Amino acid sequence: MIVFGGYEEETDAFGRSVYCLNLDTKHWTYINITGEEPSLRDFHTTVCIGDRMYLFGGRGTLPSSWYITPQERYCNQLWYLDLNNFVWRRVPVSGDIPPGRRSHSAFVYKEKMYIFGGYNSVQEQHFNDMYQFDPETSVWKKLNPPGKRPCERRRQACVTVGDRVFLFGGTSPEPSRSSHDQDVDDKLMDHSDMYVLDFNPSLKTLCMIAVRKYKLDESVLPHILKMDIMNMFTPNKITVNRPNNSAG
Repeated sequence: MIVFGGYEEETDAFGRSVYCLNLDTKHWTYINITGEEPSLRDFHTTVCIGDRMYLFGGRGTLPSSWYITPQERYCNQLWYLDLNNFVWRRVPVSGDIPPGRRSHSAFVYKEKMYIFGGYNSVQEQHFNDMYQFDPETSVWKKLNPPGKRPCERRRQACVTVGDRVFLFGGTSPEPSRSSHDQDVDDKLMDHSDMYVLDFNPSLKTLCMIAVRKYKLDESVLPHILKMDIMNMFTPNKITVNRPNNSAG
């Protein structure tokens, strides 16, 4: 396991150190990095593709400061850490380059990196967009999957299972709040909904979606299909309570 950067509350400082945990021996090792490094940050994401650990996003501050200042910075550069020699490299990218953000999600599907959602306090904006990065071409591509997408949010969890990505939770501003309240925790709402992004939907799944989309007669369907359609479209929220000291 590899850990990069973050924020230390006791010292009120950002970091960009790299540590490695041997999961067999439970021994931590500090990795000595040479050359150019990513800026100090927290709330970023990393994913591993092959022998590279890709880093995107996060919240930073002034280049000359290790500490939080009122002037937050959101870098949209893409970096990778070569896991063979532990050297950072900045990736020259092209295409639909996503805006910088924090508290977003990142995952890997078929050797490509994806990011979803997040928040940028400089723009006072939450996101519900999705981008794909192809390491073979170094090209970003903005995606617009069909179906109802999640609302703008940050702090959500995403996990891939087979050909599907399951997204759960996150936080967003309450609908009645102004853009200036988007980073005030007691004015945010928690989400307890779950969405599924299917990269390879079956014919059955596509047909069930079409039944609801075009309002076809469901009474003639077998009982098992009726149950499947109901399960697909029934809201799946659970009750949650917001802690008083949440952040991110």
